[in-house]
Amino acid sequence: MSIFRTGGALRRPTSPILSFPACGQALAALAAALLLAALPVQAAPQAQGTPAMPAQSTASAPSTISAQSGTAADPLPASPVAVVLYPRSARVTVEERVAVEPAPGGGQAFRVALPAGADPASLSVTIPGNGVASVTVREADAPEAPRVARLRAELAGLRREAASVAGSITATEARMALWSKPPVTNALAADLERLDAQMARRLADLNATLPDLRDKEAVLAARIARLEQELNDAGGAARTAPVATVLLASPARGPLAVSYAYTLPEAGWRPAYRLEAFPDKNTVSFTFEAEIRQGGSVDWNGARLSVATVEPGAALQPPPLRDWQLRPILGVTPMPVAMKAAPMAAETMALRADATHPAPMADEKATYEVWDLGPRTLPAGGSARVALRAEEWPATFRHTVRPAADPRAFLTASVTLPEPRHYPAGEALYVADGASVGSAPFSLAEDKADIFFGSDPLVAATMRLDERKSGREGLVSKQQTRVWAWTIEVANRRAKAVSVRVEDPEPQPRDTAIALTVESDPKPATENHRLVWDLTVEPRATAAIRHTVRATAPADMRLDDGR
Repeated sequence: MSIFRTGGALRRPTSPILSFPACGQALAALAAALLLAALPVQAAPQAQGTPAMPAQSTASAPSTISAQSGTAADPLPASPVAVVLYPRSARVTVEERVAVEPAPGGGQAFRVALPAGADPASLSVTIPGNGVASVTVREADAPEAPRVARLRAELAGLRREAASVAGSITATEARMALWSKPPVTNALAADLERLDAQMARRLADLNATLPDLRDKEAVLAARIARLEQELNDAGGAARTAPVATVLLASPARGPLAVSYAYTLPEAGWRPAYRLEAFPDKNTVSFTFEAEIRQGGSVDWNGARLSVATVEPGAALQPPPLRDWQLRPILGVTPMPVAMKAAPMAAETMALRADATHPAPMADEKATYEVWDLGPRTLPAGGSARVALRAEEWPATFRHTVRPAADPRAFLTASVTLPEPRHYPAGEALYVADGASVGSAPFSLAEDKADIFFGSDPLVAATMRLDERKSGREGLVSKQQTRVWAWTIEVANRRAKAVSVRVEDPEPQPRDTAIALTVESDPKPATENHRLVWDLTVEPRATAAIRHTVRATAPADMRLDDGR
């Protein structure tokens, strides 16, 4: 056994494993206390038969009107009978029987509760056989829907578990620090060797434990973030909700059958499309779905849902026209500016059909369409996808190349439908022969469309500038001249012939003094200020286009040739 020297005297250690001097023992005790403080604290066990108290109440009792009114508790929000979903809101209609009570200022009134997040200014009330004298709205404590209470309880449990894991990580790091620098002084070599062996084993165990704890902490953090978003979508973030008091225009007896409607700004829908190309069949498979978000704190039980393609009140009147005035510009003529197209606005839980009904049908209104989805059930804050239409479109396939901008050839389906269609702008998934080629905005407002399905690596086009020159000519009327000569080559490395459409901008003079001539072999067609060549390129072959443009203008004109 090792012997320590203390104050000139020899003393045997009191511990059978390792002994410290007096100051070392004090430091060790302090470190042990710190280590125990860092460990997670467990709750004391409860007596049998005593239910555990939840960390947070899973349901709130409905609030009551002030004692001065002398009325009972506020009603709960009712499930709607119909909902019309717009891109950025929803119009909710409720039908219920309400109790009539004396109004504080005289007369009779009834109360209706709106869900959290509803716009109280949008409330409209209809009372068959009676009228509405006034409507007053106040905020009351929002009752929790069962799903919101469940989400809130689940979130509280996850947060407690995350706190426990964080405590374990802190304790492990504290133990690692303790074993990395133990408070030992004046120890003999043999004792230090035993301590060194223990340190190695303990630190190895702790280092092996820490990554698992941190992985668990990250998983819990992700689950908590997802659950917080789900709770927020279900209206769990709102602690108050509107309660409306409706004063009757004339006296009434007994419960009244009333109808009222309000707007939910957080609800709505957006279109989602899938377009799949089948070149061998000359068809495009088209699927149109509605992505619905409920955005409320009340379940929709058997409500008749429909989606509308335009927001109510959007674009009520045309914009004013500006005067067209032609006048000389003083000073230097500005260079023309290329106009950019305005950017296109970009616009789960299972949704259950409550009865057998036909596929959704579009009802064409004066300025928009409404798709009737029939009776459906959707929990508070839920979302769902509903199929609206699925069709097979006949199509003619070709490759489109614009070599002045890009050498790639893009698979193109030219679709002609039997009648014009209106599909609002939405995100579409594009698929070619079973492989996804990407997502992009899609919309349609006519009976024809060119749909692109990505580039084909086996077909490409190059545009080589063979000649570009300028000069002046004429003795009396001096002219400046610009000449461009290109060779466009389309290469097909496929084992079968392909149809290729080559497009290039048509040169357009912006002054009557500018003269243009175009010579091409073969000759192009002109469509929407584009020169278009329709070619058939044989298997593993190359087709060529010779294209020349000549421009003349007065010698003193500052000419921007644009290329």
